[in-house]
Amino acid sequence: MAISINYRFLIRIGGWVILSTAMLCVLLLQVLEQHAEIVPLWGQKSISTDLLTFSFAFGFVLNLIATKLTHKALLAKKVLPLHWHLKSQTLIDRLPRLLLQRAFMLGLAGTLMACLTLFLFRLVHVEQVPYQEYIVIFLLHAVSLAWAITVISVYRALGDYSMLRKARENKQSTSAS
Repeated sequence: MAISINYRFLIRIGGWVILSTAMLCVLLLQVLEQHAEIVPLWGQKSISTDLLTFSFAFGFVLNLIATKLTHKALLAKKVLPLHWHLKSQTLIDRLPRLLLQRAFMLGLAGTLMACLTLFLFRLVHVEQVPYQEYIVIFLLHAVSLAWAITVISVYRALGDYSMLRKARENKQSTSAS
């Protein structure tokens, strides 16, 4: 049984996002290298500061990239649009139609994932972590955030086909006039 083109697209884009996220995180941690041998959970140079700022910014930017790639694939007919019934509004359908507002909401979703991670650390009474373990924790958080934001962004963008088609028709009619 063959995998649908939408799933192939999602797997392909997800794979590239996860690989580039892992490389970006390792590079970012090596370039910044602002932490001591032991990284505290709270404070200015801490796990919480890094996770919260990275998660919002990364969720915002990653949504923009994944949505634009999906829109290009939709217009090139490399993926099929999703036709959800309006009365069965899923949570993904309720994300804003405008791209920057949607990116802001998914940036907040990234922040929520970071808050949950920090809450779990507090729950098990972790106050500090060795730097090498911190790198692994940060990398795992970034990769899971990348996958979650990419899946949500792609599925929401696949539902934007009617909006894209109308914008394309308006653009063509104004240029033809």
